[in-house]
Amino acid sequence: MRGTKKVLISTLVFLGLVLVFGSVSYAWITLSSINNIEGLSLTASTGDELEMSFDGITFSNSLPMHELITNPEGISLYDVTSIDGKTFQTGGLRPTGEAVANEHYLSFDVWFRTSQKEHNVYLYNHISDQMTYESENKIGTYVTSKGVVWRAPHQFFNGPNIEDVVLQGQVGTYYGKDALRISVVELKDVANPFDLRDDELLRTFIFDPSGNPERGYGATFGQFSYFFQRTLIYVNIPKVFPTVSYRLSQMDPFNPYQALDDESLVTELQPTGVIDEKNGREIYQGKVRVNIWIEGWDADAFDALDKDRIKIQLQFKLASKAMN
Repeated sequence: MRGTKKVLISTLVFLGLVLVFGSVSYAWITLSSINNIEGLSLTASTGDELEMSFDGITFSNSLPMHELITNPEGISLYDVTSIDGKTFQTGGLRPTGEAVANEHYLSFDVWFRTSQKEHNVYLYNHISDQMTYESENKIGTYVTSKGVVWRAPHQFFNGPNIEDVVLQGQVGTYYGKDALRISVVELKDVANPFDLRDDELLRTFIFDPSGNPERGYGATFGQFSYFFQRTLIYVNIPKVFPTVSYRLSQMDPFNPYQALDDESLVTELQPTGVIDEKNGREIYQGKVRVNIWIEGWDADAFDALDKDRIKIQLQFKLASKAMN
């Protein structure tokens, strides 16, 4: 990458959720449903090679939160669920149905554009394992949280190993970062007459930044066991599972503009027919939708997470697609 560039989402998220299983494939109860998100900003690069916009008209290298979120109380998150990273469902005490963007989960559109020869944008550089809540900011993609000290009101199997039993009254620290999901959905830019792609060619990338597939969607321990011990109600876990990635694309160490794989390729920028006056090259442009939510079927999505504080940072990068 030329210079240092990143897309930054820095948030404080107050989480409160208890997973409850009912007669349908998703049903949970939220005890503390208001989870404020603050401090959102996006930065594409230190130069002009990758610009961003919330409206597809005004582009810059930095998109501060106040341009996106005008509510002084911030964004509220609820525990929701999604199979495809594009549609979201509520349940539990709330009527089961379609979740509302920016009421139950965070969702916003971003346009990318460039006049460089690389036309592909990747979510890149996962460094969650290097970060703590108190860490100084580093360049990269990460999710970290402060953690909550919680006393278990019931004994339950927290898995995945047989000895991983939490005893009633046992105190431990639990992290909201472990139940968070991020999806980047490629959209057709209807304002660009040169974007002629069929909808079925558009990408959706779902990222579980915990990096732990054992504690992912629909695990038979954690919240599943906790709720059963709490209520003695049992139902089957979901039969359909989302396609989730636990890693991001790697770049060639000898050519930072060459992707080694397309795991986290989120959009392929399209020609616009517009020439960049600065360098005489055609501008390529693309549009994505970023969704951030608490996955209600995650193994760690129970009320131990109440009032945790989460920080999220995303870094996007221009590169050429992997050579197969």
